[in-house]
Formats: sequence, structure tokens, C-alpha cells
Amino acid sequence: MNHLKKILVDSLCVTILAAAFCVWSVFGNDINICISTGCSLYQDLTIGGISLWWIGIAVFSILALLALVGAASLGRLIAGCALCGDICLLLLMALTAPCVSCLVIALFFASSYMSFSFAAKGKTARVSNTNGKSRTSVLLWIWLTFFTINIGLMARAQVEPWPIIKADNAVVTRLFFSPSCSSCREAVGILSGHVDVAFYPLGENDTDLYKIVKMRELLDSGMSIAEALTQAQEAQISTGLSAYTPQLLLLRFKMLCNKAHVYTAGAQTVPFFEYHGMPAMLKPKKNSASTPSPSSQRTQNTPSSASNINKILPLDPLVEGRCAANLPCP
Repeated sequence: MNHLKKILVDSLCVTILAAAFCVWSVFGNDINICISTGCSLYQDLTIGGISLWWIGIAVFSILALLALVGAASLGRLIAGCALCGDICLLLLMALTAPCVSCLVIALFFASSYMSFSFAAKGKTARVSNTNGKSRTSVLLWIWLTFFTINIGLMARAQVEPWPIIKADNAVVTRLFFSPSCSSCREAVGILSGHVDVAFYPLGENDTDLYKIVKMRELLDSGMSIAEALTQAQEAQISTGLSAYTPQLLLLRFKMLCNKAHVYTAGAQTVPFFEYHGMPAMLKPKKNSASTPSPSSQRTQNTPSSASNINKILPLDPLVEGRCAANLPCP
């Protein structure tokens, strides 16, 4: 009976659940709980050739044994060391990409540390110290800070840019444009009708909002995006409370997300092109009738052949017609 009293039930339950989750993850599972790219990034991460999941299984198994024998102080020490390691992983994810499964394990690390700490301090120390003031572990505050940052980054990653026309997943070219940008209107006119191009509007000023509203109405009536953009230049601007309807507020948010995407990519001007894959126009045309000789293959990397690259590529290295903020395009 005395032996049963020594068992740390809370710590034992937490560590067994954590170890089971690690086992479930390391052997694969049929339920995909990951909603971010971090899971693919960290699923094969190892330390000394050992998967992080196997390390988690070992750590939680040791903590479960310590909870079984009632070793609260030693369990708190090991759980604290594990929590320090998890803080390092949270920092790494904050600098790269958050992983949902890793955040679940982070909760188990923090829970096991808290349960062992409460057991080691005793019931009176769970609420206050000898001075009657609340005591909170600095280690837990550090962990909570990085955990909260990762939660925010994961939520941010779920916000995708908004296309004014629903785009297919196979689209490889994205054009971010502003209705008030003359070069943007020219780019939209050239690319209108291409099925492999998606159009993402953003607002450079308040009038762009109403132009995009007008574009949506014209697009729903069957107009092409180039025609809708041209006719939307005469859109009426709303004033007063009508400018803050739920529909307009939602549209402002979508346009702000598109603008944030452009800024995150390191650009602050429109039109902004984004390619998912290698554009076909960058590939030089091959002459199927002639086969290069070995001597010509050996001279492909010579300075004379390198000087002809600009003749092969169809793109001009200079960029024309950029708009930034409220400044007009040159």
C-alpha cells in the first residue's frame, strides 16, 4: 500500500501517453494531423543518427519508470533537461517552419515537467512559496514564449494568397497586381486568357478596394479579367459606414494577405511575378536536326560560349514599369 502511494499517477499518465504518441509517430500513422510544412521538414531529423522520435520514446519511458517508483526530484531534473532540449527545437522551428506533431510533443514535455515539479514541491508549494507569493518556473516561461511564437507562425502559414479568380493547383505563374498600376494593367492584358496564370490583387490605395469589388462583379458576368480591370477604373467609392461592411472588411483582409505575401518574398513593388517551377521561356530551344559534337560539348563552359547566354535567354535583365506605394509607375 505504501508503494502504491509513491506512484506519481499524473506524471505516469502523461509520460505513458507521450511515449505512445512517439511510437505511433515513428511507425507511421494513417491520420495526418499536420497542417504545416514543418512536419515534412523534421520527420527525418536525427541526432547522432538517431531519430528524434526514438529519443522521445527513450526519454518518456525513463520518466514513466521514475514516476512508477515515485522519484519526483530525479524525474523533475530529467524532465527539465528534456524541456531545455525542446526549447532549442522550438527555437529552430521558429526560425524555419513549425511542426504540429513536434508542438504536440512539446506539450507533453511541459506537462511532464510540471507534474514532476508539483510532486517534488508538495501540495503546499503548488500554489505558493514560503512568502505566500506565486512561484512559476522561469524555464516554463521561456518554453511558453517559444511555443506561442510557433503557434502564431503556424496560424500565419495557413493564410494563403487570395486569387481574384479561383486558380487550379497546377498553375505555375502568379501575378500580383494593383488596379491603379498602369504596368499591372498592361501585364494583366498580356496574360489574360492564359490558363496557367493566376491573378492576385492587392491594394495600393483605398480606391483599389472598390475597383476590385467592381472587377468581381464584372468577372461574374462573364468578362475576361483584362476587360474587367479596364472597366473597373470607373468604380464608385463608398463613404461612411457603407465602407466598413463585413464583405468589404473581409476583402481588405484578403488584399492585405496578398500584399504581405509580396513583402515576405522580399519585394515591395508591383507587378510581382511568382513562378512555381522553371518557366518554359527560360529553356533555350533545342535543334533536333543537329547533334553537338564532343568538341562543342567540351566548349560549352568556355568564356566565349558563356558570353552568348544573353542571346539565348529571351528575358531582358532590366525591369520596366514598377509601382511602389502610392507612387505612379514610370
